[in-house]
Amino acid sequence: MADPANDQSEREEGDEDDETPPASDGESSPSADSFTLADAQKRAREAAQDLLEHQFEGIIKAEPNDEGWRTVVEVVERNAVPDTQDIIGRYEITLDETGTVTGYELLERYRRGDMKEEL
Repeated sequence: MADPANDQSEREEGDEDDETPPASDGESSPSADSFTLADAQKRAREAAQDLLEHQFEGIIKAEPNDEGWRTVVEVVERNAVPDTQDIIGRYEITLDETGTVTGYELLERYRRGDMKEEL
C-alpha cells in the first residue's frame, strides 16, 4: 500500500512539473518586453526590404525612444555606373517596444559620391 502512495506523490510531482511551463511562458513575456538593439537592427533591415522595395545598403542609426526604437537605414534607390553616382535614400523606420513597425519616412536622397554630414 505504501507503493500506491508513492505513485500518487510521483503523480503530484508530475503535476507540479506540468505547472512549470506556464511559469516559463511568464518568463517569455518579459523577454518580449526586452526588445534589444540587435533585435531592432534585424527588424529594421526586414522592414526596409519589405516596405521600401530597394536594395538594402545599411543601418546607420538605431536608438531607443519613448515609444520603442528609431532607426535610420539607407537603401540604393538607383544603381549607376560609376557607383559613386548611385542614388541613396535615407529612411527613418520607427518600431514599437515589440518590434512592430509604426511608421517610416524618407529623410533625404543623395548621390553616393557626395559628402554627407553624419546624423
